[in-house]
Amino acid sequence: MIFIITSLLRGSRVNTLSRVISVKCISQPHHCTEIIHVMESFRMIVNESIRLGLEHNVTSKFMLQSLIYHRFSKEIYSAYVITAVFKASEILKRYRKAKRKNPDTKKPFMRKKMLVVDNQRYRITHSRLRLPVSPRQFVYIPLNHHVCEVLSRPGLKLGSITLNENKLCIPYSRGILRKDPCGYLGIDMNLENATCFDEHGNTTVVDMSHIVYTKMKYREVLSHFNRNDSRIQGKLKRKYGQKQKNRQDTYLHQRSKKITSSGRQIIMEKLSGIQKKYRRGNGQGPKLRFRLNSWARFKLQSMIDYKSIEANGFGVKFVQPHGTSARCAKCGKRLIPEERRKMWCISCRHIVDRDINASMNILARGLEMLGVMSARFEPDAVQGEAVKQFKDAEQIAPSLLARNNPSS
Repeated sequence: MIFIITSLLRGSRVNTLSRVISVKCISQPHHCTEIIHVMESFRMIVNESIRLGLEHNVTSKFMLQSLIYHRFSKEIYSAYVITAVFKASEILKRYRKAKRKNPDTKKPFMRKKMLVVDNQRYRITHSRLRLPVSPRQFVYIPLNHHVCEVLSRPGLKLGSITLNENKLCIPYSRGILRKDPCGYLGIDMNLENATCFDEHGNTTVVDMSHIVYTKMKYREVLSHFNRNDSRIQGKLKRKYGQKQKNRQDTYLHQRSKKITSSGRQIIMEKLSGIQKKYRRGNGQGPKLRFRLNSWARFKLQSMIDYKSIEANGFGVKFVQPHGTSARCAKCGKRLIPEERRKMWCISCRHIVDRDINASMNILARGLEMLGVMSARFEPDAVQGEAVKQFKDAEQIAPSLLARNNPSS
């Protein structure tokens, strides 16, 4: 496949000295019981703020603060009253947005104990986190070696800490020098693979079927549990759920790092709202709905985004997904599906894999959106892509594998 790029010469190159902010979070378990009663009071204030906000139809967090502050400032450290009100205002904002789409949305209620501490109220000294319980009274949480090592890096700005009964999360941000991309990469996300297409016409298929297989395997294991004991069943579900999450996260971290290591500007589809297609009553069976709803698309996109910012100084660009698989990347006409995920264009007589065609369209749309290049594909080019497969890619893009392995 010959990929022809024409520069539009619109605007200047990106200044390499400009900075982009990278935001990350580090967490660790904790066993501090002295602050549990503060978490319970924080949860109670959040729920009371939600109730008053709905009762008085308050949309401003400062108006909500005036209703709540004097009632609870003597019962709990006053700084926590303010953060609880701000937390409640965020919950109310999300609730009102959801209610506009679905009038049957239930009223929000915080069930778990938690605490939010803004970055002006805590201090880290001698590998310990100091948190106020009341004026001039503090509790100390020891930090592990990894957390201390990460937070000791120069140039970090710490954010508001979030605690629950057994976990501590500390967000931090730092400025990263923005670089010029050394190329462009369009990625088509699918259930069992991610197909990448670069500006040189090279295609890479990243296997994601291992994640789907692991989730189906654990689902089958849990289906054989026959004892009528909800406690043991819940314990097993938590155990296998954590094992599944650990395997999935490890797999996604490895693949996302490999994708972002090229230094290219990555372009992906904006897949918001796709989960609405796989609800009960839409005509799919339970197994198909489980497979599609277990698709780790957003987690992979977020990993690629922040790792691209960390490594290259620029994030992922998103384009609309409409018609990327159904329209020909050469002439724009509608494609006709054939066997083994191949697509055929009536206009230009082009036969191409469905996933490759989508990644080509995503790349072209991203280049046009960035205003850097305009992309087109030579209609009379020889049909033979340079395809790279990761070692564990099996049964991905079958037409590619069949073309690259004629003996099979």
